[in-house]
Amino acid sequence: MPSPDLTIETERMLLRPWAESDLEAFHAIWGDSEVIWWGASESLSATREGFDRLLARHVRWPRGVRWYAMVGKAGADEDDGGILGDVLLQPARFVPGIEIGWHLRRDAWGRGLATEAAVAVLARAWTETDLDRIYAIVAVQNERSLRMTKKLGLEPIRDMEYAGLPHRLFAIERPAG
Repeated sequence: MPSPDLTIETERMLLRPWAESDLEAFHAIWGDSEVIWWGASESLSATREGFDRLLARHVRWPRGVRWYAMVGKAGADEDDGGILGDVLLQPARFVPGIEIGWHLRRDAWGRGLATEAAVAVLARAWTETDLDRIYAIVAVQNERSLRMTKKLGLEPIRDMEYAGLPHRLFAIERPAG
């Protein structure tokens, strides 16, 4: 069980670090080309390679910067303990800084789960880190995630290409006070 200080509880989910036993749930997300447009893992063994790299580098990141598994709470009309997706704060590859991101199993789309998780992760980031700005990058065809950036208060910065697809770069500043 992850340390309580590494978990975040929301109304419908527990956000916790990924564990080695989560490989198949991770593959259900990262192996789905409808979820991961820019290069879903074709096999469980390919997913395992990426998952193992994630687990290894995750422990070296600063406090408050991590990938969380989104686990549905029992009785919350979600998947009673099943992993619904992920929400992350990680070092960005496209700009100097930290990015927020989210990925959900297709059957979890449209329920506000990613927004709920991202709001909680941003709140934790502002209290546990000294970050002044957090970035997000969203494929311009991903209408759901573009709408979510507005709900989160992310502001568009510029359009760019990433992973061979047109994307929009967003940022959110640390709240005043």
